[in-house]
Amino acid sequence: MLGLALDVTGSLHVYGLSALMGQKLATGTSLLLFGIALSWVAVASRVDLALPRVTGMGGLGFQRLLTWLLLLAWLATVRSWLLMVSPHASVLGLCIAGCGLLALALAIRWPPHPLWLVGGAALLGSIVRVMSFASVPIDPAHGDMLPLVQGAIGHLLAGQSPYAMYAMPWEVPLTYLPLTWLAYLPPYLLGADLRITNLVAELSVGLALAWLAHTTGQVTGLSVTGLLIWAWLFLQPSALSWSLATTAPVQWALLIALLVLLSTDHVRMSAIMLGLCVAATPLVSVIIPFALLRWMRLGGWRLVLRCVGIAALLGVSLIAPFLIWAPQLFIFGVWRWFNDNDLYPRLRWDMDQTWARMIGFSGMFWRHKLVGLLKPIQAVLLLSTAALYHRGGSTTMGMAPYVTAAFLFFTLFNPVLWPYLYNPALLAALVSITPLWRAQTQRSIA
Repeated sequence: MLGLALDVTGSLHVYGLSALMGQKLATGTSLLLFGIALSWVAVASRVDLALPRVTGMGGLGFQRLLTWLLLLAWLATVRSWLLMVSPHASVLGLCIAGCGLLALALAIRWPPHPLWLVGGAALLGSIVRVMSFASVPIDPAHGDMLPLVQGAIGHLLAGQSPYAMYAMPWEVPLTYLPLTWLAYLPPYLLGADLRITNLVAELSVGLALAWLAHTTGQVTGLSVTGLLIWAWLFLQPSALSWSLATTAPVQWALLIALLVLLSTDHVRMSAIMLGLCVAATPLVSVIIPFALLRWMRLGGWRLVLRCVGIAALLGVSLIAPFLIWAPQLFIFGVWRWFNDNDLYPRLRWDMDQTWARMIGFSGMFWRHKLVGLLKPIQAVLLLSTAALYHRGGSTTMGMAPYVTAAFLFFTLFNPVLWPYLYNPALLAALVSITPLWRAQTQRSIA
């Protein structure tokens, strides 16, 4: 439900549903996502009751259902690719579209090993992305904030502070923490398209899930179902859009790597990854309370302080040089631009009431001049979800389900709403699957 809701509402034009965009759709979908968040809390808090119901997902029938979803996602992506992204598609593009369609149709009739499906979807999605680079230039009209990243790297290599004001042609500060835009430095230096970084980041999410399945000792059943669902998400038209025009995949990859490490109790590595996330995205604040509680459960305050020290040292070492270089513009871009409601959030609201059409409850608060309540509500919901996690024993198995709910709660009440801000919740839901399967296996053995 979460995957369908986010893809359809994020790609209304692809599905011919643009006329539905408005406050009614936003409110209805927001209520649906709020209900899904509550259901994840229920699963996390009463996981023993949920296990017998989810273990039936690993059969051949469910694989066929997911293959149908892969086929439908491929058809939607091909429509977007050939009619909207690259309307002058080559014969090669048409052949790739047809081969993908034929391969998925045959996979429904004669189901292969699920890992072949995952690999095939990864290959198809990667080809479409690379072939779309030439049709979607990195400029303000098509590239969202990627032109800003391009400018920041150019400033850095010219010996100037990346944290400056950029003309797109409207003035915009660099809004990203250092590790997000520095992730695009390698392809920039090689003269390649910056979006190669996005593709690598997206594929690394699939690899992280595969590693999690391998680490838990289950490479069949529900853990592979999680990989198949990831393959479906990777083929969706909304995923293609975010990959071609945003920096979000880099942040998703880091956040999911952190959650996977926390979910397998790799303490030192998770502390290091937390430091990297702190230097990359403010969304890590959603995971931090759960990480602290898990470390407390494993080793008390000493372990918490040691892990926080590692994360802080790494995060500060990556942020401090840029903060010292241009402190005012760093704070203005990274912190104030999106978090001060009187800056960008109010600018977009006054311009066209954008937040009323986006999925989430933000528009209702803006309309009634109650936007100041949003951040306190976010804090209350996040801390309440963390408290439930603590009450449940701060277990490894419960972390990812609670984090899934926390991401949904946090985004639904965020003053600034973009569709791809919900994707960390979707990926955290996939991380949840393997620990549930492992717990059922262990209970059966006992």
